[in-house]
Amino acid sequence: MRYEQLSSYELWGLIKSTDQEAFAYVFTTTSDDIFKYGQKFTKDCDLIEDVIQDVFVHLWESKSTLSIHSSIRFYLFSAFRREIIRRLKENQKQQVLEDHHTSAAWQDSFQEILIENQITQESSRKISSALDNLSNRQKEAIYLKYLEDMSYDEISELMGIKVPSLYNLVLKGLKSMKQFLVSSDFTAKAFILFGVINIDS
Repeated sequence: MRYEQLSSYELWGLIKSTDQEAFAYVFTTTSDDIFKYGQKFTKDCDLIEDVIQDVFVHLWESKSTLSIHSSIRFYLFSAFRREIIRRLKENQKQQVLEDHHTSAAWQDSFQEILIENQITQESSRKISSALDNLSNRQKEAIYLKYLEDMSYDEISELMGIKVPSLYNLVLKGLKSMKQFLVSSDFTAKAFILFGVINIDS
């Protein structure tokens, strides 16, 4: 069966019917992205892997009673985020949500996109400097919106921010970046890269 052609709803139906191959497909196509997301909260790779494993084990063991109303991918990201923050707090490594985010880690994700799209070193440096002006929550919201392609409703639920507030958070972040990137040509190139259009000055 070509699982990549199935919708999230169809995949979840197969998993609920104990299709192990469908479950393995979801794990294979999602776990690496969740791991990268986890690195934004902690550098403890063992902890990240443990949480990912626990999230998937819970998904499989609770499949008969679990209700997933959005996509499986969103459910997994959301479950992972809740659990990684809970464990970090338990370990007393961090106390405030803002402190869970590693600024350099968010920066690395955007940097990978720049490299993949063959952005020059100088242009990459300017975009990185523009990102430095954003709060870590702005970076996370923009990361989820434009790199993970999540909807505002999904990000709102994931981050615990109301949609209007989230929209303002993202918009202010993008405007801040645009103001920093003085050259109009360069600004257009940067925002096309992240799939952003019609950002008012």
